[in-house]
Amino acid sequence: MASPCLRDRRVLVVEDEYLIAVSLRDHLQAIGSTVIGPVPSVEKAIQLIESNPRIDAAILDLNLGGSKAYPVADALQARKIPFIFASGYGDEDLSDLYPNVRNCQKPCPFDEMEAFLASALSG
Repeated sequence: MASPCLRDRRVLVVEDEYLIAVSLRDHLQAIGSTVIGPVPSVEKAIQLIESNPRIDAAILDLNLGGSKAYPVADALQARKIPFIFASGYGDEDLSDLYPNVRNCQKPCPFDEMEAFLASALSG
């Protein structure tokens, strides 16, 4: 079931696996979100965060081509943009650095990811 709070929201997708990125984009667009990206690297994600005046939320893979996405998470937090991780890493790997950020462990059903993202948006 689509969350109404994601309709008309601008969601940044940071994912380096092409098929996952396209699937996320398609699912988000189907529920009425505007997708920013998807982007496959830390550098491109930072550029989009800096150049977009409005990003409502983000879905962030932790491992982007062998680089950890911590700088992206930090940039999102600095702008107070809610986000979730969609990662193959366990919660224990993220909870110390980002205790209030949910991790939807891959493979993650889109409805679960959608619920986590809606929860992050609602504060």
